[in-house]
Amino acid sequence: MELLIERALWQPHWAPVLQAWQRQGHRWQLLLSKEAESHLAEEKDLWSACPPDGLLLATSLLAAWLDGDLIADVQADPSRQILISASASLLTLAKESGLLTLGPLGADLVLTADDDMGAVLNRLLSRRVSVPLLREPALASFSSALVLRPLLADDEAQVVRYCSDEALSRYTLNIPHPYPPECARDWLVGSWRKAALGLGWSWALTLPQEDEVAPLVGVISLHWNGDLAWWVGVPWQNRGLATRAAQRVKSFAFDTLQLPALTACHMPGNLASGRVMAKLGMHYRGLRGQTARQPCEVSYWRLDRAISLPEPVTLQLAHWLADERVAVAILHGVDAQVGLGHGRPSQLTLYLDEQGHDPDLPGLAADDGARLDIICYPLSELDLTEPERLHLLGGVLLKDRDEQGLACLLQLASLRRHGPVLLTRAQRQQRLGWIGKMARRTGLPATGASPGDAVAGRYRQLWLLVELPALIDELAGHWHQGPEFALARLEQEDAALFAAYGEAITTLTPAALLGLLRQLAARFPESTLPFLDKGAQADRHFVE
Repeated sequence: MELLIERALWQPHWAPVLQAWQRQGHRWQLLLSKEAESHLAEEKDLWSACPPDGLLLATSLLAAWLDGDLIADVQADPSRQILISASASLLTLAKESGLLTLGPLGADLVLTADDDMGAVLNRLLSRRVSVPLLREPALASFSSALVLRPLLADDEAQVVRYCSDEALSRYTLNIPHPYPPECARDWLVGSWRKAALGLGWSWALTLPQEDEVAPLVGVISLHWNGDLAWWVGVPWQNRGLATRAAQRVKSFAFDTLQLPALTACHMPGNLASGRVMAKLGMHYRGLRGQTARQPCEVSYWRLDRAISLPEPVTLQLAHWLADERVAVAILHGVDAQVGLGHGRPSQLTLYLDEQGHDPDLPGLAADDGARLDIICYPLSELDLTEPERLHLLGGVLLKDRDEQGLACLLQLASLRRHGPVLLTRAQRQQRLGWIGKMARRTGLPATGASPGDAVAGRYRQLWLLVELPALIDELAGHWHQGPEFALARLEQEDAALFAAYGEAITTLTPAALLGLLRQLAARFPESTLPFLDKGAQADRHFVE
């Protein structure tokens, strides 16, 4: 990846971050105004520890973007470049050209002169989602298996070819006719940028022979909120490709992402898309009105993620789902494949028009011994988007009046996607200083010390170890939802640090504690890039 840093915003304390950036094989270029170019020789000492990989004139960059040209050495995916600038015009044109942006105002993420650049970069890059290859199993009924692959720069010609057909644009909301050829490049750039910001996934529909990279015959997209959209080139329509592609994306959305629901809409005259939505299992929810982004009424469809539950539990839940006071019912803590977890409690969260519930309401027990706890809240609390409610994500909507439950889950997903407020450099140093201070106080007393001192030392060690999960979450930029979640995440992201923590809290020896603190210092220096360009995690795609 490449950083483009405007000279007016460059700060000396960014040098360690840029050194780490270059060590990882990335580049950074200095963006100069004409005035700054004349003083370049006088300022070289400012970045002598991490010399830029190139120099760019801001005027040349502006001219290239205004003319629709790309930077000479830009990669095919412009979201692999990040502009750091205080210029509103540069930031606006950079976004339109597909770049990610950082800056004090109007950027994708705020970066001021006093901020920890490494932490801000981590937060921006951790949103990037991967677009996996979705391959249809080979079936005798189809001559060629459908493969959904990420979009490529080479797809531009096929996008222009199909979108220029008036028969396609007639029933789509966002494809104009006549179709300007430059729209294809802009659309591809926008798709890459959406993936880089964690906003959605887009795939090319292809029919490859063996392992070839086949040309695009259509496109299907999934927004982070579960909105599904597609188009298929006119020569390839009426072959069931849209239905087959939507089935692949449906499985990805429900099984991998655990989205609560899929939604889609089509123009009322587009009956073919309506048939695809019906085959997908979606339910027609009526017409949705005209909005600023939507120039006409559309037919709206929705499908909630379902789960298999034991019959006794289903019968017991029927009482609650039939209760008219219950507006929203969210079931969570269940396995998508087997239903209720074995031996561990699952939870049914109910939001009622009036509280009127027994605080000592018992849970329900299934035949396999799994327990289902029922918790009730007044409906007025449904709109609270607090980090403490993040456990509801991944839950199944069993009842949802007026889409209030879906709106709640999407608000929580948005909250998690943006993550908590980042620590400033001063706050980061303060917390890391606290680790050092506690480490000096928690060493066991030397030989000959009184038993009371030994007890006090062990107490301080234990206190530090109990506090560390919350501190690790804070330094890493995660919501802290309790030690259990923090340690589970740590086990996935840094197995060595997790093992060191386990040894330290089990043995309470100075050597184990020292080893843990050394690993913490290595992972969280004052300015750090621990997760650069990590993309989506292996087991979740809305990265915190």
